[in-house]
Amino acid sequence: MTPKASPPLRSALERVAGMVSFDRSHCPDGVLAGIDEAGRGPWAGPVVAAGVVLDVSVNPALLYELNDSKKLTPRQRERLARKIAEIAQGIGVGTASVDEIDRLGILKATFLAMRRALDDLAILPDHILVDGNRDPDLGFPTTCLVQGDSRSASVAAASIMAKTHRDRLMDLLAGDEDPYGFRCHKGYGTELHSHALSVFGLSGHHRRSFKPVAHYLIHPGPSPGFLKAWKLLLSVRPGSDCSHLFDQVESELPYLTESESWLLQHRLMSLRSMIPKVPEGSLAQRHKGDFFEGLVGKYLKEKGFILLEQNYQTREGEIDWIVQDGETLVFIEVKMRRSAEYGGAAEAVDRRKRQRIILAALSYLDRYSREMDCRFDVVALEGDRKGGTRLEYFPNAFTLDP
Repeated sequence: MTPKASPPLRSALERVAGMVSFDRSHCPDGVLAGIDEAGRGPWAGPVVAAGVVLDVSVNPALLYELNDSKKLTPRQRERLARKIAEIAQGIGVGTASVDEIDRLGILKATFLAMRRALDDLAILPDHILVDGNRDPDLGFPTTCLVQGDSRSASVAAASIMAKTHRDRLMDLLAGDEDPYGFRCHKGYGTELHSHALSVFGLSGHHRRSFKPVAHYLIHPGPSPGFLKAWKLLLSVRPGSDCSHLFDQVESELPYLTESESWLLQHRLMSLRSMIPKVPEGSLAQRHKGDFFEGLVGKYLKEKGFILLEQNYQTREGEIDWIVQDGETLVFIEVKMRRSAEYGGAAEAVDRRKRQRIILAALSYLDRYSREMDCRFDVVALEGDRKGGTRLEYFPNAFTLDP
């Protein structure tokens, strides 16, 4: 007896089968290539395009997770990229550099990357499906598809290959010190990125033609006090408890600029989140808070989220964590609770608090011009006297209309 697929798996298989059928209908007898890009919006790094040719008779079960790359976690994308590389008839990747973006503009640079991806494909297509509503004029019959990466299997595959390739490039550009946070935000505009530009100025990887970046063309450079503290933190091995160094760095904060202080506190938060042990004995509440913040940070990383901000504050309110799940921005509220304090995630955050979180989230989206899908999650922590901690995660705990 053949086991039946679970409802979620069956739904995924039907969705992918529909995407494969969509491709087959556009080019039933020839070679079809899907093309998509990654990295039009970031402040730094190249724009990357990929072209993928899939067999029109490909088994949907081999690509059951295939979807718009923005709806996938980094781990899912990497897993799919490996599978696509195994079964695709052809894959091509092209990039346009930061200099080309500044010289040509982002749209023409994107089309240039697409032409290079097509050249790298090594298979001449009979028809091309391109994500978007603008024809890049690639010299072959072309169909432009709005939201093509959720409609076409080959375009979705190209989206994944472009995104994973660009993410790897940004990890390389980050280097060992990663002063701008490229490894975290992949060059997109975030509070971390903004403060780093304010302190360090522009690198050779920044898009000077982008208005948010051009604002930092002239800058005084980091202060000696900041550089001293920064080097101290760079000397700390992740996971080691260097409280004396942390205290030394914190003593410098009042004498630094707002952005310098913010960057050091962000680095401190990151290092503390890697310390695995719960402080023993009767310690200050601050240390307990550091531990629980680190616990949540570790949990979010293990889920494959990209950590963008912690304790993000505005006039409207505060958000405990802002993370990126695929191409979805997630605003997270962390609550400590007793076992029977409340029944569900929505009850964990009262209406007034939800409204303040939503207003703060809207402020963040407006400040950094982030046009992404969003959701609001809750993390509930329950601690006991023996030092144990139970964590529960509630996705989509509330909506924009609480």
